[in-house]
Amino acid sequence: MNGIPTKSKIKANQALKISTFKEVIKPTVPHKHADYFELIILNHGGGYHTIDDTNFEVMPPSVYFLKPGQTHCWNFSRIPKGYVILFREELLNRDGLEIIYNLPAHIQLKESDALLELIKIFCHDYQSDSSLTILKAYLQLILLKIAEQSDAQSPKDKASSPVYYQFKSLVNENYHRIKTIQQYADLLKIPATQLNAICKTTSGKTPSMLLNERILLEAKTLLSNTQLSIKEVAAELEFSDSSHFVKFFKLYTNLTPGKYRDLAIIKYTTNVQ
Repeated sequence: MNGIPTKSKIKANQALKISTFKEVIKPTVPHKHADYFELIILNHGGGYHTIDDTNFEVMPPSVYFLKPGQTHCWNFSRIPKGYVILFREELLNRDGLEIIYNLPAHIQLKESDALLELIKIFCHDYQSDSSLTILKAYLQLILLKIAEQSDAQSPKDKASSPVYYQFKSLVNENYHRIKTIQQYADLLKIPATQLNAICKTTSGKTPSMLLNERILLEAKTLLSNTQLSIKEVAAELEFSDSSHFVKFFKLYTNLTPGKYRDLAIIKYTTNVQ
């Protein structure tokens, strides 16, 4: 099967990496990054950035945020300039976790000069081998500054919980092979009833709803970005058979996988013209 490739721009023993964005116009193929988050801040460029099943026009100054396992690709029409920050979840405190799990994939910046100057200093200190404690403080501040412009705060009327973010992280890593909430509860070492209560309090959704949303998102991404047959997509997501997958997909979208793929192709063609 020829699914979506996974690339890694960070070493297994690295928790953080920051660099300038490559200043080239070259379309990239849809791909994923595993095990780390990617924060891209652009102050120049033009074209399109596709994240999962959504196309975003590149209109700097802007920020793009990718969680582990998300699919993306670039199609630039003007040379991009900016920064790329790669980091692992272990660097973040509770406030940072709340931000990254509420941060949207695209943020149009209202004010970028101070943020870009901060990132420039962050990059310089990173290249100068500053301590991890200092670098973590930079990252936390940058996330707070970006969240301030995107209003990506946790809902004020909902309590936050580290267990909720751990569950979301586990789902991102295991949605294709672990399909029962009891298994996730076992990994978290809590009763399934407690996990259900935490998710409903934090997000207003049950664990099953969150898991199904992630499976559905991956299904849409595979249909939009690969030539896999419906049967192969079902196998990739470890459904027992293609009819079960079609039923699942239609339940949440009111479309068959084939019809969704046709519409996605039309949408992509329209956006890039």
